[in-house]
Amino acid sequence: MKKIVFLTAAILLTAGVFAQKTAFINTETIFRSIPEYTAALTQIDQLAQEEQARVDADFARIAEMYERYQYQRSGLSETARRQVEDNIIKLEDEATQKQAAFFGPEGTLMQRRIELLKPIQDRVFQTIDRIAQEQGYDMITDISNNPSIVYYNRELDITQVIVSAL
Repeated sequence: MKKIVFLTAAILLTAGVFAQKTAFINTETIFRSIPEYTAALTQIDQLAQEEQARVDADFARIAEMYERYQYQRSGLSETARRQVEDNIIKLEDEATQKQAAFFGPEGTLMQRRIELLKPIQDRVFQTIDRIAQEQGYDMITDISNNPSIVYYNRELDITQVIVSAL
């Protein structure tokens, strides 16, 4: 009797698992299909390149000052050497702080990235949620950059449905 109850429960649980409706999407494809998203990425990249050029120029100027100091060091007094060294260290610290303030996790670039991309991401995820509810999906898995998915049935890929809905 216990075997029959256990077997029946196992069959019902297995049937319940297989009854779930799942789909796959590729968010990378979805986001790349949105012109505002690619334009925002281009703007962010350009902003990062411009700031990186300024940072590189600051560090190049500091390196040049250090080379000049190395050349003149033997002719400077102890006080003058210390003053030049302190100035170089101060400039280097300022440049590093400026770099961190722009490129850091709470920096200007990240804030700009959030400002530009979050509304687009919210729209995409709301669309995914709406379609999942409308079509009765229990689970939607993102296959972009997911090394743990070894195989999926391409018929279950609803990426183009999401792109069309956007």
